Amino acid sequence: MEPVITFTTDFGTRDGYTAQMKGVVLGICPGARLIDVTHDIRPYAILEGALVLNAVSRHFPEGTIHVGVVDPGVGGPRREMALNAGNRFYVGPDNGLFSFIFDSCQPWEARAISNSDYMLPDPHPTFHGRDVFSATAAHLCAGRPFDLVGPPIQDPVRLNLPQAFQSQDGIRGQIIYVDRFGNLTSNISAQMLTRKARSIEVGNLVIQGIRRFFGEVSEGEPLALINSFGFLEIAVNMRDASEVLDLRTGADVRLLW
Repeated sequence: MEPVITFTTDFGTRDGYTAQMKGVVLGICPGARLIDVTHDIRPYAILEGALVLNAVSRHFPEGTIHVGVVDPGVGGPRREMALNAGNRFYVGPDNGLFSFIFDSCQPWEARAISNSDYMLPDPHPTFHGRDVFSATAAHLCAGRPFDLVGPPIQDPVRLNLPQAFQSQDGIRGQIIYVDRFGNLTSNISAQMLTRKARSIEVGNLVIQGIRRFFGEVSEGEPLALINSFGFLEIAVNMRDASEVLDLRTGADVRLLW
């Protein structure tokens, strides 16, 4: 099978940044198969990028290399990192972007990218996505050893993730992601639902029970369901829930037994 490299960034598609990254990869590893996950992560939204990377990467075969670039600290003291988690590889900034990977894929091995042979000459301080991360991914794709990337990292940066928690009458959490349809993903995982939910409170809304899919309610009606990421989601059938309900990331969610 052709080696696969994926790209998840906040670069958008207007300016050609992602094309430069792909050009670097193909110059080093011409046989690579390049997959765009998304370039529409909100600018600087590391948590959003972390959630998408974790949800998507598990569906790719072992050996895939995932380049993630949501990097507001580019050029500063943060480390550049390569990660092997379950024989799936991740390359990007050590700024918390791989926080969910550390928790969901163990054991893992992280290394600081310090070997200049794995980078382009004279990496530009504002474009490590091209000169460091894409180049490193390409060299790994071409078969160069992971353990020569650089020294081990024992203390990778982890985001201070908002945690859902059990209470006597249910679970309390918050909205952590809004997708392009306006559906609102919470940090309440399916594994936390040890009992049948009676109702879900979010903003000024009370939703009765958890549905299986959108069409179980009428068009324009709010609902709660477990989404394909494995988290409790608040939605409005065939509407933008974030606009209809005037809710954004950080909004409190309360599930009651």
